[in-house]
Amino acid sequence: MKRVVWAGLWALLILWHSDAVALSPSETRVHAVLAECHAAYLRLVDYQGTLRHEVWEEGGIVRHDIGVTFRKPSFLHLRWQTGLHAGTILLERPTRFPGPILIRLGGWFEYITVHISPTEISGLFAPALKDVNKWLYALQYLAQRPAADRSLQLVELHPGDPQLAEGRVILSVPSFLIPLWIRDDAVDTYEFVIERGTGIPFEMVLRGASGEVRQRLTYMDLQVNIGIPQQTFARAYDAVAGSNLSRIGTDLDVRGFTQSWQRRSGEIRDYTGVWVTETRQGNHLERRQAAFKFRKPFDVYMAWDGGSGKLRETLFRQGWNGDRVRVRASLFGLAVIGDLAPDGYRVQRESHFSIKEFGFDRIVERLQIQQGWLQGELEIQFRGIQTHDGRPCYVLEFIFPNSGRAHPYSRVVVHWDIVHRVPVKQEAYDWSNQLDARYGLQDLRFNVSLDDRDFDAANPEYGFLLFRYMPWLDWFLTGRE
Repeated sequence: MKRVVWAGLWALLILWHSDAVALSPSETRVHAVLAECHAAYLRLVDYQGTLRHEVWEEGGIVRHDIGVTFRKPSFLHLRWQTGLHAGTILLERPTRFPGPILIRLGGWFEYITVHISPTEISGLFAPALKDVNKWLYALQYLAQRPAADRSLQLVELHPGDPQLAEGRVILSVPSFLIPLWIRDDAVDTYEFVIERGTGIPFEMVLRGASGEVRQRLTYMDLQVNIGIPQQTFARAYDAVAGSNLSRIGTDLDVRGFTQSWQRRSGEIRDYTGVWVTETRQGNHLERRQAAFKFRKPFDVYMAWDGGSGKLRETLFRQGWNGDRVRVRASLFGLAVIGDLAPDGYRVQRESHFSIKEFGFDRIVERLQIQQGWLQGELEIQFRGIQTHDGRPCYVLEFIFPNSGRAHPYSRVVVHWDIVHRVPVKQEAYDWSNQLDARYGLQDLRFNVSLDDRDFDAANPEYGFLLFRYMPWLDWFLTGRE
């Protein structure tokens, strides 16, 4: 009861102070709304609801529905219910000093739990952007500014929008008036949809410099002060994080990872795409790429780009051709066809890798996750969400021990496609922390029913025949299969 009385007195005090400096009618209305928001911030104890988070991207609108539960002083539980990150859980709790925020990824990536500092979290998982308590904090922060503060003249009220529910108004706030630890630097204006009388913001729209919508966050069934017990959050923390609540880092359940990868790998029979390699040659990275076809257990065909003297096509079939690679190179415009060892100098120099190292399974094997975990030496860090080939990926950094330098690299950064659930990019750094190699997979298509013809050196669509439409003559003259 005392809290409600003080909230009302504070609102009256702000209104009285506004009148004392002879505010314009529009400024008076802005101050009245801010006063209601300040009173709502003081009254708020807890809330629960479903938040619809919409993000405008080049490919369209990405939408997530998130279950949100909050209790003062700063207990926060988010659970992504729909969309790309369904099943992901974020947990925040009050501590004397800024403590780690816990994130357990959902779906196929649920074996990863992240303990991250609030200063390092951003983008999709930034909790302040989704928290009504933080919205109210930003608004009551404005309410405490002196009425004569000229910056408040930039805050605008739009009460006449026909699309608004009755009793709601839009408060438009320039981003520089939002506290630094809440705002997004890519945003120019914050628009709050506020219910008059209660001061509760039910929606927030983030706009860019040209007025375009960047994000929209809307609470569809917000319930305020419903008596949420603190034990609700304690049970959630115990379920997600166990006893490692204070350690910053990333926990990877190796058993869960292994089982998930084996299950996903078993779903893939064949795939096609573009393989891009960048490897260090002296002081620069040399780049090559090849369109490829791959079929299990281990058949791979590649058509490389490149000039004279470079490999143009490679074909390897497990158990065929004495386990040698059929290659075609171009020398002064003439085709040069032959067979090479897959681990030989010529193949690795021009294609930048042994062809036996190609494929998703080989990428995972090279990370040596199980070996490093068993020795208690491998460190793993979650680096957030980035895009590769226009697709969202979780980024994991694998840091290897320096003892004896048993691993060829000090650290390897891997991008895992969230939808396809495969590693699509790998960056390897040497022991002087210099980028040594970068591999990437693009334009991927899975289970496209590749057959023997796709891995036949006599296929006339390939260039392995001197007499393309008379393979028998080619075999007779060269002795090659």
